[in-house]
Amino acid sequence: MWRLVLKNLLRNKRRSFLTATSVAVSLFLLSTLAMVYTALGAPLRNADNIPIMMVRRAAGIIFPMPVSHGPKIRAIPGVVACASLSWFGGYWKDPANQFANFAVDEQQIFDVQMASTIPPDQKEAFIRDRTGAVAGRRLAERFGWKVGDRITLLGSPYGFNPELTLRGIFRGGPDDQLWFHWEYMNESIGRMNVVGLYWVRLAKPEMASRVGQAIDQMFRNTDNETKTESLSAFLLSFIAMLGNVRLIILMIGSAVTFAILLVVTNTMAMSIRERFAEAAVMRSLGYRPAHIVGLFMAESILLTMLGALIGIGGAKVVFDAIRISTVGQFVFADMRLRPETLVLCFSIALGISLLAVSLPAYRAAKGNIAMALRFVG
Repeated sequence: MWRLVLKNLLRNKRRSFLTATSVAVSLFLLSTLAMVYTALGAPLRNADNIPIMMVRRAAGIIFPMPVSHGPKIRAIPGVVACASLSWFGGYWKDPANQFANFAVDEQQIFDVQMASTIPPDQKEAFIRDRTGAVAGRRLAERFGWKVGDRITLLGSPYGFNPELTLRGIFRGGPDDQLWFHWEYMNESIGRMNVVGLYWVRLAKPEMASRVGQAIDQMFRNTDNETKTESLSAFLLSFIAMLGNVRLIILMIGSAVTFAILLVVTNTMAMSIRERFAEAAVMRSLGYRPAHIVGLFMAESILLTMLGALIGIGGAKVVFDAIRISTVGQFVFADMRLRPETLVLCFSIALGISLLAVSLPAYRAAKGNIAMALRFVG
């Protein structure tokens, strides 16, 4: 059976090659769209297992909080570490060199962000140096930075240009960011004693609900009420600012799926039309209609899934290698093909292969044998 399927697919090699290539390219695009769609709905994989929460002003993320909130948050049972994080918004040398840079609590930042690792000597040098900074590996590679380099951030809305010395390069976590001392920024802007938000690490992920309620209850009915949310929910609030991008992606993905369906349907319809007489001969020899339908379906599945393997597999390899972590500027998400996205894309490919061949195969298997034997395709 499979030998016959392969022979029929190779009967017109050019058509089979062009169809498989078209399916591969289309499914590469569809996989990319599905990856972005998934990331915009769930920025982080296994988000429920990440013991990190974000605390911000309930009035909005643009409003700062007093630095005095930090010790109070650290005192809540279940909180292991708490680091302040204040967006700085500078660039390096040229406005085109935009990247995420924050003034942080240098004593606590690596206790909270356990996914980021840095050599102990570099961490200690960063903590000791008031004007020290650390950068993620990807950011350092982007600009060719090395430990000991002088980095001046320009263009911040705070109105000063910190002159920093790169004391360390960390790996993992948000490794496309730069961190420097909050105290240095606070002194330079006139000791306003405010921070943007707090990054909180919990002892266990399941404590998130209780700890979040405790933090918000502590500051309720004050001038600086807070909103505590998971890291994933915090990122989703940024993604919501982009508008209904997921609907646009869904519409484009539907159009791509329909285009793939047309390509495969056209190929299988042409192939089956050329073999109407052959199908009639097989039926006259005793093959049942189910056998004929199964033969054509196997051809469609093999052709489409070959293209799917190349297209979806290629997307998996490419995006795992380049590790995109942002959707637009400063909107962070894990942009890799997740297992559920792979299953969805292969399921779509399988569904297309079956749908495309069903009607032509049924006509070939159930048509009048005498008429089919006189048919010239």
